[in-house]
Amino acid sequence: MRFTRIVLLCALVALVAVPAALAIRFTDDSYNIPTGVVGQPYSKQFNGAGGCGPALPYQYSIISGSLPPGLSLSKSGLIGGTPTQAGSWSFYVDLSDQNPPSATWCRPAESQRQFTITVINGAAVTPLTIVQPALTPKAIVVGTAYSVQFSAQGGGTQTWSVQSGSLPTGLTLSSSGLLSGTPTAAGDFTFTIKVTDGMRSAAQAYTLSVVNALKATVPAVPAAEVARSFRLQLAATGGRPAYKWSGAALPAGLTLDPATGVVSGVPAVAGTFPVKVTVTDTLGLATTIDLPLTVAAKLTLVKKTVAAAKVGRLLRVRLFANGGVLPQTWKIVRGSLPAGVKLAARSGQLVGKARKAGTSRVVVQVTDALGAIARTTVVVRVRG
Repeated sequence: MRFTRIVLLCALVALVAVPAALAIRFTDDSYNIPTGVVGQPYSKQFNGAGGCGPALPYQYSIISGSLPPGLSLSKSGLIGGTPTQAGSWSFYVDLSDQNPPSATWCRPAESQRQFTITVINGAAVTPLTIVQPALTPKAIVVGTAYSVQFSAQGGGTQTWSVQSGSLPTGLTLSSSGLLSGTPTAAGDFTFTIKVTDGMRSAAQAYTLSVVNALKATVPAVPAAEVARSFRLQLAATGGRPAYKWSGAALPAGLTLDPATGVVSGVPAVAGTFPVKVTVTDTLGLATTIDLPLTVAAKLTLVKKTVAAAKVGRLLRVRLFANGGVLPQTWKIVRGSLPAGVKLAARSGQLVGKARKAGTSRVVVQVTDALGAIARTTVVVRVRG
């Protein structure tokens, strides 16, 4: 019984002490082989994973092919030297953890992969230049998808990365140079994008503003009337103040203040006008809204003579105004109606039963909702 316990205990200790080995392999960065230049120092470090490492050191060696003249591979996986000849050289590298296996738990393993190094003449080297000196547009909107593809001239296979700063929240940069995503927070973001082809690199700083959507708002549009003062305050939200306003198809007599967004003036003509208003912020973002504007004709009254009425009979005559804005208010401002006849203030109707014959001349005034006033003479004849 005691012997069995000791065996089990030893087995458990062995399970804890012996690391689980994964398949030995080259790491991904090992496959990014920089281009060499004749006469310029060259360096490339291979790295391994799995197997008995990193507890035991890896060993690297060339098993076929050859390196460019002037370069050599160390046992630790570093290719170094100064290439002396242009061209392309392919070779197989052996990655091993078996020399020497200094621990009893290690089961030696190895992996071989082919690599190619290209060496060019120094005169053939051209600077690597990022094509985009600035981002267009320089502002994007929260919640709206965005993408821009960076590109560079003068290099080979390119790898892109963010060198410093922070991208807007919600955006990412792929290794192929695609900046994309949907921004989730407003703010100004400054960052530096770097591109490398393994031999050369270039970097460019950018600033990208993220703002909330630019919106123009219109309160209830007041009534407008020819010859009456008019004022309407427009407003904007989002984007980046200050805002600039412009309008099209405004009625004659009205103007839009580009700085304040106030539509004001005295309309000169009646009609319905399909006004369009555009607001632009300091970042160049713009939005356009429709502003249907109706201008009523000027309030007027014409002289009216009421057909002969008879004493004691019901008189009902409606007075009408042209133009203006409802509601309207009517009253007598000079003279008196026949006894028994009154003017309804809201409807403009003469109603009642005249008590005696005669002719009455009165001046009637109507006032509309905008305070416009019109007057006319009304003659009422009553027969006996």
